[in-house]
Amino acid sequence: MRIAVTGGTGFVGSHVVEALLADGHEVCCLVLAGDRLPWLDNLPVRRVAGDLRSRESLMPFLTGCDAIIHIAGLTRAKTEAGFQAINVAGTAALLEAALLLPAPPRHIVAMSSIAAVGPSPPGSALDEDAPLRPLTPYGRSKAAMESLLRQHGDRVAHTIIRAPTVYGPRDRDVLAYFRLLNRGLRLIVGRGNVLSIVYVKTLARAVASCVLNPSAQGQALFIADHGAYDWDQFSGLIEKALGRRTFRVRIPDGVVAVIAAASELAKPLTRTPPLINRDKLAEMRQPCWVVSTDRAKRLIGFEPLMSSEAALAETAEWYRAAGWI
Repeated sequence: MRIAVTGGTGFVGSHVVEALLADGHEVCCLVLAGDRLPWLDNLPVRRVAGDLRSRESLMPFLTGCDAIIHIAGLTRAKTEAGFQAINVAGTAALLEAALLLPAPPRHIVAMSSIAAVGPSPPGSALDEDAPLRPLTPYGRSKAAMESLLRQHGDRVAHTIIRAPTVYGPRDRDVLAYFRLLNRGLRLIVGRGNVLSIVYVKTLARAVASCVLNPSAQGQALFIADHGAYDWDQFSGLIEKALGRRTFRVRIPDGVVAVIAAASELAKPLTRTPPLINRDKLAEMRQPCWVVSTDRAKRLIGFEPLMSSEAALAETAEWYRAAGWI
């Protein structure tokens, strides 16, 4: 099968490309002009220049493909309009371009997020029937993207993959905390919310297994590691993976609020949207972000590739080998 992949140059997307190649698919990746392609350099993939904001540039990329895996999107932006422009309008352009082709693709697998649904009730896990109640601009953009796919469901089959916090080789967001722990400092932030997490290779394998899979079509699926962790437990797993002993420092919620407020004030002056802002603070203040993967297990036979402990150890090993820590 020929699979068109958006976002294949990034953290999650590059792992998905590798999983598709391992399954014997032919892969075509959409790349922006000037994109650095370190993760694709040695892979047998076709690269087509294009932009999600330009429907016309997408048609050569999509021509002849059997399915689309749509991972490209913003996880950070300075404004809600910025999220909408890529995560929603970009998806609309992709669908329009695909449906204009004489032989449109038969299936689109799109990456969404737990943020589209919102937090889980304390003591329970979200399933895919939970109503969409996003808290943040990012979550609202992913919820709108899901709605768009459902609206076109009679013309192209879709599968929505909802991921919680993703970690693993090539990630730079969780890397910052690995570095802090590697220096012996373990931050315990806020009131100890509990969350699901997912190893990037587990996520990539699940995405690849959905392609042109009738059991996945028309479905939203949560994908996550076994279990859920509070921040101290998650930190403990990373500490073990690094082989370090750390000094615990508890950061009160009020301190995080001050950092978020300062980030908001500085946002117009920075090139990159801040990692900690008022939206991230709103998410951090929720006690639970836990999901159930029962539907994915039932429909696509999903199982995590390994435990979170083993996956974090593999991540630490990769960071060291790459010279990132």
